[in-house]
Amino acid sequence: MLKEFIEFVDSILPSVPMGTKEGVRDAIAQFEKDGEQIKYLTLNPLSELSQGDIISAVPFYYFDENGNQQMFKSDAFVLSTSCHIDQKDKLVLVPVMPLKAYEGNLADLKKNKVIDYMYIPDGELIDRFVDFEIMNTFSKNLIMNGIKNGRIHRLSSLNQIGYYFFVIKLTVYLMRREDAGTLEERNIGFACY
Repeated sequence: MLKEFIEFVDSILPSVPMGTKEGVRDAIAQFEKDGEQIKYLTLNPLSELSQGDIISAVPFYYFDENGNQQMFKSDAFVLSTSCHIDQKDKLVLVPVMPLKAYEGNLADLKKNKVIDYMYIPDGELIDRFVDFEIMNTFSKNLIMNGIKNGRIHRLSSLNQIGYYFFVIKLTVYLMRREDAGTLEERNIGFACY
């Protein structure tokens, strides 16, 4: 899965230095050679709520094509940075959905070729995927009190490999290169100065 993902990232973010790409490919090849399954999650959640944690049962809201507010409950993935969690009053979460809810090509999802979602074949996430399309903001106190009172449970945390994978995946989702037409149009406005 990682090898295909690196090749996919290379096709949409070609400015990554060749040495970095080769180093990542070599590390992946070493895991495959040793027959090890790459682990992305820690054995237990980190001591404090952190970016990349998975927590249980949070209500998510969105507006459908008719402007009607919809709600569903799902486990959640913490997008807010760890220092943001410590210093701010709001948290940004995205839902963790069951694989059976995905309506597209499941093989592409599992190879992380679908930009909007992240699949991690480990622990709590092996039969689920993270959906970056539905970001909701929550009161930090609401979430922290829910954890303290046992209404919300901390399920997992990303380890170092999982964290770097998440950073790359989120970068691809939010910051990938724009199409040539949009770049050209932006350049026209810039040329006037």
